[in-house]
Amino acid sequence: MTDSANNSVTIYKPIKRAVIAYWIGGAITLQALNAEDSVVGVSDSIAADDSSLFPKLSKLPSVGKIPDSLDFEAILGLRPDAVILGGADPTWDEIQKKIQSLDPNIAVLRFNYCQPSNYLDEVNKTGYLFDKEDEAKELIDFIDGQLSQIEERVNKIPSDKRINVYSEVFKDYMTGGTGSYYPNDYIVMAGGNNVFGDTTQGLFAVDPEEVIKRNPEIILHHVGSKYAGKKGWGTDNVTALHDKREEILNRTGFSNISAVKDGKVYILDANIIIEAFYPVGLSYYAKWFYPDLFKDLDPIAIHQEYLSKVLHVDYDPSKHGVFIYHPDEHPDGR
Repeated sequence: MTDSANNSVTIYKPIKRAVIAYWIGGAITLQALNAEDSVVGVSDSIAADDSSLFPKLSKLPSVGKIPDSLDFEAILGLRPDAVILGGADPTWDEIQKKIQSLDPNIAVLRFNYCQPSNYLDEVNKTGYLFDKEDEAKELIDFIDGQLSQIEERVNKIPSDKRINVYSEVFKDYMTGGTGSYYPNDYIVMAGGNNVFGDTTQGLFAVDPEEVIKRNPEIILHHVGSKYAGKKGWGTDNVTALHDKREEILNRTGFSNISAVKDGKVYILDANIIIEAFYPVGLSYYAKWFYPDLFKDLDPIAIHQEYLSKVLHVDYDPSKHGVFIYHPDEHPDGR
């Protein structure tokens, strides 16, 4: 098997004892494939879940915080057939070397489980390795079905008519050009024009004056771990996300930006788009970018279908959890 780090891995299948030493994308994918019973340990980011999203996986032994504080003794103690790490990012190189130096018999699989360019291929390979080919096909069909209805429509929008989008990731003024799949690829897939898509940089800090100059029509701000407990599963209070939006609306010089004038500033949980959840996140993007073109698209219904049909969890995102914030989305102030 060739993984997403382009490593050739030899492994006996099906995998019966796997450790997910990775972000939640690995847990999302294995849960979607009904492969939880083959997982014996998870990272802190999965174990810390309040059980709303990962009712089984969150109860498994934790192997530490990734990527800097993994407990290698805990990993070895679980006697895994395979350890799942991240893809081609060099961050994971040393972790792989450490695991294989401690026990060469443990296979290390490196998958991104979030990038649209290779996620479906990873799902297919994972289904094969865990003897879950039918489940993999169902997941791929679901994702293809959701994304094709967006792709078919946005492909008809001329390049000079596409809405201009500025996106911040995790931090104020942190954005990305074509050198990073996020936020650029997601914006493009939803039919938008990344205002910093003319750069080949990955994530970088941008000068506020440059944002004002480029005058985006949509502003997206993705909150991450800094907002733990203030967004996502089990959180019903929108105060933190509301306040973040107000701060952006009142930034010096931003009053002349089209997105601010029109109130098109959205705050969202990064996991809803920069993860295996991206088919759900893209439906929100598309609806925000082109509300007239996607009048019949219901992102909350897609979100619900993903949770119930794909992840097999009983959770209503319209009543519980804060994943996005805009006054139109939360008219009751929840």
